[in-house]
Amino acid sequence: MSLCILHLGSEKTGTSSVQKYLGMRRDKILKKGIWYPQAFSHPTGHVHLRLSRAAIEGNLDKTTADVVAFRREYDIAKSAGFHTAIFSSEFFHSEMREEQSLISLREFLSQYFDEFQLVYYARRQDRMLASMHSTAVKGAWTTNPDALSVYESKGRYYFDHLAVCDLWSKVFDRRSLVCRVYERDKLISANVVDDFCTLAGVDLAGEASRPSSNESLSLETMWALLLVNGSKHKDNTELRRKLIAMGKKRNGRKIPMLTRADAERFYARFANENRRFFANYVDPNVAVDFSGEFQDFPNKLPHMTAEEIQAFIFG
Repeated sequence: MSLCILHLGSEKTGTSSVQKYLGMRRDKILKKGIWYPQAFSHPTGHVHLRLSRAAIEGNLDKTTADVVAFRREYDIAKSAGFHTAIFSSEFFHSEMREEQSLISLREFLSQYFDEFQLVYYARRQDRMLASMHSTAVKGAWTTNPDALSVYESKGRYYFDHLAVCDLWSKVFDRRSLVCRVYERDKLISANVVDDFCTLAGVDLAGEASRPSSNESLSLETMWALLLVNGSKHKDNTELRRKLIAMGKKRNGRKIPMLTRADAERFYARFANENRRFFANYVDPNVAVDFSGEFQDFPNKLPHMTAEEIQAFIFG
């Protein structure tokens, strides 16, 4: 019997850290029966982006290059005696929004695996919003300092954990879906890598440190990048890299670009859905709701002048 674990995300729940941890240990964990495929992964990372994209595009035909590479790697992993395969892509959450794409994925994977387990991490919506805005600033996708500005591009489904889980449980067996809450006190060892690996049966023995990817930016770095995003230097990746590195070196304040009032209002939009999500999908021994703390959000949206930003970077 072979098990296929699909790590669905959601986005902004440490998925990159999980992917980096597994991707850097492919050979090691395969010796213990856990296969983290190279096939379908993004060339510059460890995320199985091309699997979610192929399912959306209906491009999982046996003749495609990705499928051919997967079949070749599958035969090698099978000869090595794997019992569990893990695919991880936060784009399972954010981009696969149509039932047919999930059906295509299930039909393709069912050719190779006997059972499925789906793992989904849910984060409080206002915190997802603030984190997504930080990513948008980092990626030069916005010049707006207000985190609420990213909602329109993502849409309601992106933040609606109930809708996401209802869709996946409709196509896959509901009993195969495991929902976790992305809050430190609700994660094994207060760490999402430890939490996911424990659920997936990956041996963590002897591993003292965990990778951390896509760390949040300081307020000062955010404002520096916002200035760059609105300038002719927007596409200067070397400048962006240096600003981010300098921001890490000088630490700075980790303040969400979302006021406390706006955070509370945004979270309240999903009150009914969250209630049903926890009732239907989350083990009550783990949690029955998200934490209701908003102390880390500012009362007023913080602003920095060009002079203050310059002083932080070069002072």
